[in-house]
Amino acid sequence: MIWYLSTENRQGSFPAIHGSGWNVAAACIEPLYNMFVAANEVVLTIDLPFVNPKGVRLQCPSADVLEIYAETSKKITFKELGVKHRHGEFTCYHARVRIPVSVNEKRMTSKLKRGVLEVHIPRLG
Repeated sequence: MIWYLSTENRQGSFPAIHGSGWNVAAACIEPLYNMFVAANEVVLTIDLPFVNPKGVRLQCPSADVLEIYAETSKKITFKELGVKHRHGEFTCYHARVRIPVSVNEKRMTSKLKRGVLEVHIPRLG
């Protein structure tokens, strides 16, 4: 069993994320996520509060990376999330997650419920 917590700087085809996890120019932040590597699948849970299911895009730009992009249903301020040490607002989430095992991205399934996106990706082999 392997658990991961996102804190790395990632860049890709969606708006670039800065080291702080917040791209001010694109009004985009990196969401928190957890990864569980099981015997037959990889399960990711991504926190996406205030997101409409139709606003979520998932893609695999390479065999070992899952890219998540989601637009929020409204502008969100850090204050609304209880953050007191930072000011600003954002309208989207973006993350690039490195997957440590071989997976079959064509059979990936996802479900957004109560602001949490759950992604299941079957392992190969």
